[in-house]
Amino acid sequence: MVTNLSECLQNVFSKKLISGDKYSYSPPELQFYTSVASLCVQIPTLILMIDISIISSTFTYQMLLLLVINGISFHCQSITEYSLLNYISPVTHSVANTVKRALLIWLSVITFGNKVTFLGGLGTTIVIIGVFGYNKAKQIAPTVLVPSKSAKEVHSI
Repeated sequence: MVTNLSECLQNVFSKKLISGDKYSYSPPELQFYTSVASLCVQIPTLILMIDISIISSTFTYQMLLLLVINGISFHCQSITEYSLLNYISPVTHSVANTVKRALLIWLSVITFGNKVTFLGGLGTTIVIIGVFGYNKAKQIAPTVLVPSKSAKEVHSI
């Protein structure tokens, strides 16, 4: 729940930073600034919560390679998400992200044979119903009036 909330807030603020009137960052610029901000948060966390001696004793080059691949994948995912926010609303992006999570859960069920609990199945069902409801709402009301500084303009949801 907290993850979804933080991602929704991130989508809204990212959209404002990408399409703002006073400032408009490109996806790579936004990725750079959010990475710097993240680094500022992670360094104190690293110092306070990680035992470096344990990491140094278990470190392998295979782990380093996997971490580099993970970092590159995360970077590409973030750039892609910021690029998508140029074209879609934060709400649509959040809905798509929720569907992605549900699909990843079912992919892990199929791939790794994870057990599906009743609540897990119920949650996936709620996600699917929610996506259908969202799409239906977009079809019923495809545009909304958004106040602008100069005049009211019609924007797609």
